[in-house]
Amino acid sequence: MRWKIKPEQVEPIRQLVRSGCCNCVDGNCLLLDDDYYLLTLAAIACELADANLTEANVFLAVGLPLTWTSGQRDEFTKYLSRNEEVRFTYRKVDYHIHVAGVKVYPQGYAAVAPFATKLKGLNLVVDIGNGTMNVLYLVNGKPQSGKMFTEKFGVHQCTLAVREAFMRRTQRELNDAIIEEVFRTGTANIRKNDLAIIRDAATEYVEEIFHRLRDHGYDADTMPLTITGGGRRLVKHFYSYDPERVKFVDDICAAAKGYEYMAEIQIQAGKV
Repeated sequence: MRWKIKPEQVEPIRQLVRSGCCNCVDGNCLLLDDDYYLLTLAAIACELADANLTEANVFLAVGLPLTWTSGQRDEFTKYLSRNEEVRFTYRKVDYHIHVAGVKVYPQGYAAVAPFATKLKGLNLVVDIGNGTMNVLYLVNGKPQSGKMFTEKFGVHQCTLAVREAFMRRTQRELNDAIIEEVFRTGTANIRKNDLAIIRDAATEYVEEIFHRLRDHGYDADTMPLTITGGGRRLVKHFYSYDPERVKFVDDICAAAKGYEYMAEIQIQAGKV
């Protein structure tokens, strides 16, 4: 079977996964149809195109939210490795890949994995993605079993809160591009009153993030905090934090690099 994938097929899937607006709470919905599989093939095609290749052995190093990993790892691995040989077409180019293996790693930890050993003592790592927020405790760089949490409280939830607040106070709809600009930079070329509404809603969201972190045991005085994921920018712009106690992973590819880093270690150790 040859898969024929069109960019217009992939974009709605990408937006859905990116926003985290599916109805499931444990990741099972990713496995219900071919959508995520097609998205994966499209991503592989982009990587091969960058390397000027159309045929390759591919090892997939992927991630799931922290508390979903143990329960979904086997099914997710099976889902992505169901076809050892795959022929597909994307952007009018034919590709042929051999899936050499699949490893599933926890989100959150992946972004700090390459430098985790430098995190001495007790540390809290928070990965604020679009759909979920992952919370992980480390002691001398090692993840602590039983101290990992996943909440459906990502940036998409903040976007919804901003939309609702703006509509309630102005009876006008707000373009998502403006919201994203304010999230990214802290400001936008709009009227001050409108900007204030967005900033107020974003500030409330970030305050709720830290309220939830404290519910999970976070103490700013005794544990350094490392924040990764797209939501880190909201903390930067809409929260008063101690730069000596709160650090950010600004590399947008940090998680992907972490998956690759962990996979390479296992491959070199002969554990895959």
